[in-house]
Amino acid sequence: MSALVSLGETKDFLALIGDDWDAMLITLIESASDTVREYATAWNGTGDVPARIKVAVLTLVAAQFETREKVPDAFIERLVRPYRSLDL
Repeated sequence: MSALVSLGETKDFLALIGDDWDAMLITLIESASDTVREYATAWNGTGDVPARIKVAVLTLVAAQFETREKVPDAFIERLVRPYRSLDL
């Protein structure tokens, strides 16, 4: 699956200059994109990526980049709640 944010957007969000961290950031972006897609089940993935989805990915990448620890699921769920559907 494709990343929901670009490397450039992520570097801007993190205020990073240079390419020292690019390989790790690409991995974090892909992982965060997959995680957010798991929560945003009501978003069909077509068209422009909604701002809240981008912010969820960028925030997750930033938290993982800065702390190298797991971000609570509740944090991501709050950001993507409008795109989540529940099976009954």
